[in-house]
Amino acid sequence: MTTTEDTRLAWEEVADRLESLGLKLKLHFEQAESSQHPVEEVGKAFARLGTAIESTFASIGTAIKDPAVRDDANTFATSLGDALADTFSKASQELAGAANGLRCRNSSSRPDATADGRD
Repeated sequence: MTTTEDTRLAWEEVADRLESLGLKLKLHFEQAESSQHPVEEVGKAFARLGTAIESTFASIGTAIKDPAVRDDANTFATSLGDALADTFSKASQELAGAANGLRCRNSSSRPDATADGRD
């Protein structure tokens, strides 16, 4: 499977989950039958939302075929990975330094077992 295929499948999964959520929400709205928002209006709103989502996914599908978009996405992913790695590395160093400081402070505040003359 190619990266493009993986991406397409991932977005299809998102669309399926969103459709499932939409159907459940629609059922809840139909059950409530609010006098302010008749079921027909809610249905129309969901239809508009569905159209907008389909349009968005179509745009994304077209965009991921564009080599410039893929290059930018790869560059972004690399930059994000580098930034996260640098952040975690610095955090790890700071935690190690703090832990070392605590160890040094604890060992200097403990009485030495040989200081009282007992062995």
